[in-house]
Amino acid sequence: MKKLDIFIIAIVLLISAASYGIITFYQTTQEDKVEVIIKHQGNIIKRYPFDEETSETFVYEENDEVNIVVIEDGRISVSEANCRDQICVKTQSISKIGEIIVCLPHQFTVEVASKTKTAELDSIAE
Repeated sequence: MKKLDIFIIAIVLLISAASYGIITFYQTTQEDKVEVIIKHQGNIIKRYPFDEETSETFVYEENDEVNIVVIEDGRISVSEANCRDQICVKTQSISKIGEIIVCLPHQFTVEVASKTKTAELDSIAE
C-alpha cells in the first residue's frame, strides 16, 4: 500500500464519519411531533399536538351532523355523535400512531399521526 492509498482511505473514512454525524444531528433535532388530525370529507379541520398532558374537547357541527372528540389522559375518543350507527362512539379509544376512528355517515375521521415516527406493529402484523 502506498501513501496515496492510505490518504484516500483516510479521506473516505473522514467523509463517512462526517456524513453520519450530520445525519444523526439532524434526526435528533427534528421534532417527534405526534398530533391528532381531525378530518371531515377528507379535509383537515383541526390539528392538536398529542401527548399524555393534552386535554381538549372538540365539537364539530355542520348541518345536522354533530361529533364530539375528547382528548384526555393520553387517549382519544368520540364521546358523542348523532349518526345512526354510533360505531364511532362504540370504537375503543385510540392513542398509538396510525390508529383511527371513523364515522362513515358523517365522513368524519380522527387519527393519531406523526411525521417522524412510524406506526407500531400490532401482534398480527408482527
